[in-house]
Amino acid sequence: MLSKTTEYALRAIVYIGMNDAVGHKVGIKEIARELELPAHFMGKILQDLVRKGVIASVKGPGGGFFLHRPASDISILEIVRTIDGLESFKRCGMGMKECSDKHPCPLHNDIKAYRDHLLKVFNTKTVQDLVDGINSGKYFITNVHEVGPEE
Repeated sequence: MLSKTTEYALRAIVYIGMNDAVGHKVGIKEIARELELPAHFMGKILQDLVRKGVIASVKGPGGGFFLHRPASDISILEIVRTIDGLESFKRCGMGMKECSDKHPCPLHNDIKAYRDHLLKVFNTKTVQDLVDGINSGKYFITNVHEVGPEE
């Protein structure tokens, strides 16, 4: 449902939010390394988010990306809308042009319920919620490399 660009942006913004909470600005190379994401692509995504006012950046020593407003004020929906727009929440699940409540495709009601729920989640969850979940140890945004017992 979400584009790769939005997935990467969400992970990066949460990482930025985690560091921002302790007064640390992060650079593209650090974000890409820690989240195992392509640095060049991350650079384009983050610069776009800065241009659109979702995050901020400072150049030079001690510079990097940071949140210029509280993480609790940035909804997941804002990030999704900024990058992908909301068209995928309106499109027919079967690709029909004329799909609506009055003229539904066979999957319309099921997909509409799923979409509406996802929109509600994205609108109510904030970057702070995700940061809190990670800091509590309940969730993660980096790839976990499990090490088995030594033999």
